[in-house]
Amino acid sequence: MSLTAALNSAVSALRVNQAQVQLASANIAHAQDPNYTKKSLRTEAVTFGNGQVGGVMISGYASTLSVTLRKQVEAQTATSGASDATNEYMSRIQDLLGTSADQSSLTKAMNSFISAWQDFQSQPDSAAAQQAIVGAGSQIGNEIHRVAAGLDQLDTDVRSDIGNSVNQLNDLLKQLFQVNLQMKTALTDSSASADLTDQRDNLVKQIAQYVDVRTVEQDDGSVSLFTAAGLQLLDGPPSLFSYDGTNVTRVSDGASINNQLSGGRIHALLNFRQDSSASGKAVSMDPGTEVIRKLRAQLDMMVGALTTTSGTPPSLSAAYNAAGTSQRVSASFQTTVTPTAYQAQYSTVNLSGALQTGDVFSITVQGKNFSYTATDGDKSLDQIAAQLSAQINADTTLGITAIPGIASLQLVGNTLGQSFTVQTAVNNQIPELDGNLFTGTNRYDFQMNAALLNGSLQLKKNSASDVVKALTSTDRNFLATGIALTSVSYSGMMTGVVGSSITGAKQLSDQAKFDADSLDMSTQRYQSDTGVNLDEEIANLQVLQNAYAASARLLTVVQEMFDTLEQAVR
Repeated sequence: MSLTAALNSAVSALRVNQAQVQLASANIAHAQDPNYTKKSLRTEAVTFGNGQVGGVMISGYASTLSVTLRKQVEAQTATSGASDATNEYMSRIQDLLGTSADQSSLTKAMNSFISAWQDFQSQPDSAAAQQAIVGAGSQIGNEIHRVAAGLDQLDTDVRSDIGNSVNQLNDLLKQLFQVNLQMKTALTDSSASADLTDQRDNLVKQIAQYVDVRTVEQDDGSVSLFTAAGLQLLDGPPSLFSYDGTNVTRVSDGASINNQLSGGRIHALLNFRQDSSASGKAVSMDPGTEVIRKLRAQLDMMVGALTTTSGTPPSLSAAYNAAGTSQRVSASFQTTVTPTAYQAQYSTVNLSGALQTGDVFSITVQGKNFSYTATDGDKSLDQIAAQLSAQINADTTLGITAIPGIASLQLVGNTLGQSFTVQTAVNNQIPELDGNLFTGTNRYDFQMNAALLNGSLQLKKNSASDVVKALTSTDRNFLATGIALTSVSYSGMMTGVVGSSITGAKQLSDQAKFDADSLDMSTQRYQSDTGVNLDEEIANLQVLQNAYAASARLLTVVQEMFDTLEQAVR
């Protein structure tokens, strides 16, 4: 070997060693970066004519890749993304309903209602016992309203989350498209190409959080993306998607892609708020699918169970309605026309029962009391109504006109749009509510009867025994979307709904933990196979140090030989 060849060999070796030291340093610096794969140099010998070795040169850069493990991580990322999203919102539902079936606010309100009726049964003349029933019944309504409002807010949040996730998917696809373009122009074996490969794989993994993807790698390192159902996400320019509150659609043609998504956060959230009732399909029994629809239906089931007058054994409302009044004579009223800007208020007072001499009838209108005591000459309730009407009409400052009728009188406001208050009593007893303990038809308008809430009517004292029997009977069946409760009481209905939700939440929580653990294991295996091993890199640095020293020594020897030759020539 000539001195020139030896010099070239030493210089090229130093250059390669320098590049390898820089690469090892970069590997060590990124050892904790989960999105970085170990980089290495490709080298080849440089030869001159006649097969003479002229040193070594860098032929390219390479990333440590494991396509099988990478795809496994991507698939598990989609699975974990889906279960994590479902578990996140199911946890919020448990916060709404309660994490214990017995301690749920709905169950506690129903139990308090039953207990109040049992106290009323033993103390029918107790005003406090009556008030306890009204308070507990009102609380049931409040709880149903609270849960209904919470579900509506949750639904709004899920829709917003889907919209944001679709926007994030679009953004990631655009970023991946730009990386694809850069890979097409980068030299295949360059350091830039190796770094772009890491960016590409990291973007695909982020996309997999939202949709389950299948990758097709091109010769230049760029990738095409499709869903498992074959939906094109990226093949050249990226596809763009939008969310209209129900469907995720492809912007190019407006077609819904809901059924072409599987795995990932978007698919899980779509399932969570899915409502297949319009399609006539049976409701999904998966605990993470149609969750909001099921709970809304179950709240309406509670309302129906508390207001229905049909069924066997007799329902709560049927038991109350069938009970007779405890009052011999009474005066009740209802507002038949509410005041508006175009009409006056109309309220009707109805008198009923067996009239006796000495009965005291009282009507309070706008805070003014008008009363009449029955005499021996009063033979019918019609006469009582006429006497009260005359008193009311005599007060010209009241702004109310009384019209007597058959055992009744109608109160009419003289001014459009103005409301007035009415309170009636007979013998200092306000009338009993004849029926409709609860009013409303759904989770939004359900409430305790307004007349009980404002104190204008009281509960029927004779109803307590039958109502308690109806409330505590365990022979009832309650059916709603996603749930079938048999042989339970009203309290069991509440407990069953909450308990079913708790069971579903536990399944989803366990699945989310399992999927997260599986993703961690897959990620660790991938990083172990493709990531940086610090011990290995430090050992490589020591080898490179020795090689660098050897090349440097060769340069020194060649330099000394050139110096010797120069002196000899002189």
